[in-house]
Amino acid sequence: MARPTVDLIRRKELIRATMTAIHRAGLAEPTVAAICKYAGLSSVSIVNHYFKSKQDLLECTMRDLAGDFLGEVALRAGSAQSPTDRVFAVIDANFAPSQCTPEAVSSWLWFWSRTPSSTVFADIERATHRHIITELKRGLALLLPANEVDDAAEGLMALMYGMWLRFALNPKILDVEAARRITRDHFLLRLQASAAASGPVRF
Repeated sequence: MARPTVDLIRRKELIRATMTAIHRAGLAEPTVAAICKYAGLSSVSIVNHYFKSKQDLLECTMRDLAGDFLGEVALRAGSAQSPTDRVFAVIDANFAPSQCTPEAVSSWLWFWSRTPSSTVFADIERATHRHIITELKRGLALLLPANEVDDAAEGLMALMYGMWLRFALNPKILDVEAARRITRDHFLLRLQASAAASGPVRF
């Protein structure tokens, strides 16, 4: 396997530093100076060596964040042994450690808050949503009647994100493992309800 280049490593460092800067800045937009500080750089001009602009760095950070999430899904879905396992793979990826760090939580919330005013951020969010919904439907299509699959996927997506948000807002009240378990349990209850109404399904 090829070793990462110095440029690639430095870009990754700046992206991680951007997430830290977002986390520390709260609702405000992170400054380039803050990003460089967290990256351990003394000159802000070095950012322009690796990115076209600050906006380009922010966009790359959101793409990297979304890519990490999709990578978590692919890792788990690839080893799924049943349709239920495939759905569980998406749920578990949503609550993976990489998606629940303070920096990741702050960054997701920051980017989501700006999707109404940014075409690029909105496009990244829509592409991520489409990928996750598609993955859910692959499992659900083998578990539920065809006319229930779309609603079940959207409902599970909303529950999954909602439980993640509840955890993000107050991890002392709802820890990540409880959020994951509750989401899984609601999914299984949906399967049981469908089975009771239309006959048994293969879990």
